[in-house]
Amino acid sequence: MSGQASKFDDLHIRLISALALGLIALVVFVFGGLWSAALLALGCGAMIWEWREMVVGKGQGLRLRALPMVIAGPVGVLVADQWDPFTGIFAMLVLLAIGAGAERARLRFILPGVAYIGIAMICIEALRNDTRFGFLAVLWLVLIVIAADVGGYFGGRIFGGPKLWPRVSPKKTWAGVIGGVLFAQITGFVFGLFTAVTYAPEVALMSAVVALVSVGGDLIESSAKRYFGVKDSSRLMPGHGGILDRLDGLMAAAIFVAAISFFRGQSIFLW
Repeated sequence: MSGQASKFDDLHIRLISALALGLIALVVFVFGGLWSAALLALGCGAMIWEWREMVVGKGQGLRLRALPMVIAGPVGVLVADQWDPFTGIFAMLVLLAIGAGAERARLRFILPGVAYIGIAMICIEALRNDTRFGFLAVLWLVLIVIAADVGGYFGGRIFGGPKLWPRVSPKKTWAGVIGGVLFAQITGFVFGLFTAVTYAPEVALMSAVVALVSVGGDLIESSAKRYFGVKDSSRLMPGHGGILDRLDGLMAAAIFVAAISFFRGQSIFLW
């Protein structure tokens, strides 16, 4: 019995910190506009700081000339809110180019990481700015990523079994991935029924795909942490590590959903 309980000994602190962050985000995204942009810019800046610390090592300091690179992502989010996502990405890339000269150490790692984080946050803001389905799109996206994470957590802890990719993520199992996808499908189906804005089966199918993409995002960050020899991106969130550790799957999913919405020319909720 004690062995079974130890599998979930970190669950309570994970739930508390996740609920606190989730409630704050929910209230902010209800208002949208500058409120959501400010929250995303703040999170973007924190994740860029975590990424740089991970790449160059803790306590290395920040050169003043590199400040444009650090604020590139947050500025891109704010610009995207006032104009459009492509203008936001352009502004971010300009600042990245200005700050690149000061980040000579491991620039080949810092630059793509900052760009990835910034583009992901800009994509979330772009999804939210849809006047008709913006809030629902972001709410669905967040719920599906959470469902994939929760289903993966319990599926892996309860069933265990073969590892998905031991060299990159020793704790992630195939049972966890299957559990995460199934729970995401159920969540998407229920969400489609209650919102009544689209067909629930299609939402469930897309939810399963988004869940798999979020797993891919998690593996990307896990491989980066293993490469740089760190366990967590930071200790900003009790029980979770850093913000980058929590939003790695959401970032990949946001880019995927935003890309589909752009190429289809309409919201993910219109079929």
